[in-house]
Amino acid sequence: MLPEFLTWWTRQMADLAAPLLKRLPSNAPDAMLLTPGVGGTLGVSVRHKGQIGILPGLPAAADPDQLRDMIARRRRREPVMIRLTRNPLVRDVWLPAAVEAGLDRFLTYEMDQLTPFKAADVFFAHRVLGVDRRKAAIHVEITLVPKVWVHALLDRLERAGIVPAALEVPAGLNVPAGGRTTDVMAPKGGMRCIPLRHADPTRRTRQRLAWRTAVAASGSLALATLAEPLVRQSMALGRVEAQVAELRPRVHEAEMLRQRIAAGLAGSGRIAAARQQAGQPLAILADLTDSLPDDTWLTSLSLRRTRLVLEGHSTAATRLIAALASGKRLHNPSFAAPVLRAETGGEVFTIQAEVTP
Repeated sequence: MLPEFLTWWTRQMADLAAPLLKRLPSNAPDAMLLTPGVGGTLGVSVRHKGQIGILPGLPAAADPDQLRDMIARRRRREPVMIRLTRNPLVRDVWLPAAVEAGLDRFLTYEMDQLTPFKAADVFFAHRVLGVDRRKAAIHVEITLVPKVWVHALLDRLERAGIVPAALEVPAGLNVPAGGRTTDVMAPKGGMRCIPLRHADPTRRTRQRLAWRTAVAASGSLALATLAEPLVRQSMALGRVEAQVAELRPRVHEAEMLRQRIAAGLAGSGRIAAARQQAGQPLAILADLTDSLPDDTWLTSLSLRRTRLVLEGHSTAATRLIAALASGKRLHNPSFAAPVLRAETGGEVFTIQAEVTP
């Protein structure tokens, strides 16, 4: 009863807060924006509460000490961001839903397969545009900025002791799977923020833990406020349990009769269960044979109750998740270990899945 009540209360609070949240401003965060200009000059502007103020620019001839002093005089506490007027590269891809939890690491590993660049040669950001649960896939937009575009500026700022937090870029160009960029602007719109350093997974875990702790504290306060009706319901439940205790002997007698009837059918049920259990591995092998592509072979197969673990080699391990999910008996396939590059050029994978009885 208590979990259902908490679910109902959370939905009611969310419905009440929705109109208020829509009224909140959605301005970009405060920052000092440095815009590269012609001949090494830097345009300077400060964004505060969504309003941008233009400041005198920085000359190209300023040495590192002068550059640091000039920015320090114009800056308050805002982080420094580099605003590019050049459009980034944008790539839309469909990926297995199993990689959503570790999307940063997956994109870093597979960047050269999804785009013409290696992960070490670009700054990138991503966002999930949609989820296709029927195909167990997610639609991801990847925004890329080659490091050569800003290498000279970053080196100049580093000599001055200035560490930018991120790149701010406008809408970009689509990057096809073949490797070249098109000359057509993608109708994306708006500004994108690309971090220069991706967040530490440990730090993100701590932030999620702090958020959950805050939510738990809010729930405890709500329970304290609603203690009186809950006590009344508990008293009513006690009275109902007393009535159930009076009827328990009759229920026990009926249960004994039901068990005697079921005992006569137990023999046939055990035989059917044994046949089904003996035939299940063969059915799983048949399903794997139909689902796995010809360029994939298995080196190990382990089945323990309803958990299936596969190890093997493939030329493209990422597509195996979708192939296994399309089978009849396997559900929720995911990588149980990182995919490794084999010396022969293929990929070594370990995949786990749930088996339907």
